[in-house]
Amino acid sequence: MTTAAPLAQVNHGRPVAPVAEWRPWVTPAVFAAIVGGFLVITPSFLAGSQSGDPAWVTVSKSLTLAAGVGVVAGVLLARRSPGWATLLTVAPWVLVPFTGWFVWGWWLGTVAVAVVAALDGIRRAVLPFVVAVLIITWYCASDAEAILPIGLVSSGTSAGFQAVVFVVYLTVMASAVGISAAIGAGYRSSARHAAAHVTEQHALVVESLAGERARLARDLHDVVAHHVSLVAVRAESAPFVHPDLNDDARGVLAAIATDAREALTELRQVLVVLQRTSDEGERTPQPTACDVDDLVASAVAAGQAVTLDGEWRDVPPATGYVLYRAVQEGLTNARRHAPGVTARLSRMQANGAVGFRMTNPAERVAEPGRGLIGMRERVEALGGTMTAVMDDEEFVLEIQVPVVPR
Repeated sequence: MTTAAPLAQVNHGRPVAPVAEWRPWVTPAVFAAIVGGFLVITPSFLAGSQSGDPAWVTVSKSLTLAAGVGVVAGVLLARRSPGWATLLTVAPWVLVPFTGWFVWGWWLGTVAVAVVAALDGIRRAVLPFVVAVLIITWYCASDAEAILPIGLVSSGTSAGFQAVVFVVYLTVMASAVGISAAIGAGYRSSARHAAAHVTEQHALVVESLAGERARLARDLHDVVAHHVSLVAVRAESAPFVHPDLNDDARGVLAAIATDAREALTELRQVLVVLQRTSDEGERTPQPTACDVDDLVASAVAAGQAVTLDGEWRDVPPATGYVLYRAVQEGLTNARRHAPGVTARLSRMQANGAVGFRMTNPAERVAEPGRGLIGMRERVEALGGTMTAVMDDEEFVLEIQVPVVPR
């Protein structure tokens, strides 16, 4: 059976903690606190009608309080949605025709939205910046009064457009937004640099592993190929060394030599993949599900009793390769642990899965060797399942792999 494990980020074998979801809210929260504090110390909450009507004073306090809360909420939303954030900070301006004044902190909230939005890119700050400039243009061109902590103030004492005040406001806003955009760009550049460093380190690790795999491949070839070649050579030369051998013995030796040569061919194919060589001329097609018939025929020709039934259709190459290797290992285990008995192989394909069931009489289940362990790893790598159990004095190997028809 398979086990599922949650995906985790790793860096040089060590898990990397994911970025905290609350971090993007830190900067908006700081600016919202600044704007909220400014609104709290502004005496706008005590402002009311000149007539002193208690009902109007209550309404004025409630509307001004709601406006302040909306502005603070807008600043908090600046990074998530600059458009809605700007709307929340300009909504209180609908009160100006009725009050005759505005709270300077409302405009400050719009500027804060522009500054916070600029952290994620200057384009995100365009809307709140333009709105803030329009507000200041109107303020410097009219006799409107703004409420600050020190009381009511206007843009100037002279008539006409207050150009100097406008330039000061515009310079301060542009500087704040520009600095914020530069800080954000620097942070993103650092993040990209860190990501590139991680990618580079990963590439170095992969290159090191590839070198180690190539070295192991050479060692494996030197050791295994040498001995398998000796088997093939001795099997081929035996009829000449012993000319009195009968035809049956010569046939067995020829089959041994053929199997040894085929084993050498498959070994070289695996080693080419292991070495990741770029010489495409050495690569040959890997076996697929269509080659299982030939595999069973070879086993039968070598004297193993095998029955085969069922069929597979439209099996992808990767899945077919795993099935081929699994059948090959299953037949090898049957020859090794239950020689002389009949192995029954049934191919199955239904409900989006493909697999097989192989059975053979056996007295007990041997300890899983490298073959079964490697088979399980191949199958589970494709999301499949493998079971190898004893059932009523019969060894049962069953494999299922999910497959999407081509």
